[in-house]
Amino acid sequence: MKNIAPIKECPHCGSDEGYYTKMQVTGSVRYHIGFDGSERDNGDMYEHLTHKGGKVAYCSDCKKKLFKLN
Repeated sequence: MKNIAPIKECPHCGSDEGYYTKMQVTGSVRYHIGFDGSERDNGDMYEHLTHKGGKVAYCSDCKKKLFKLN
């Protein structure tokens, strides 16, 4: 699902870099390491976490509040 912004740039600083949202993440992960100390495939590391929030968009550059998300 794409989150298309209702604006093309930040009205505060003029940046067109985009936006971020603040989320709370809870749970635990399994981090796999080989016996030789090398990192193993951890691609699914975050799949079982619970994500909550993300209702407000903030400018990626100036960090000011931009708009509410659906």
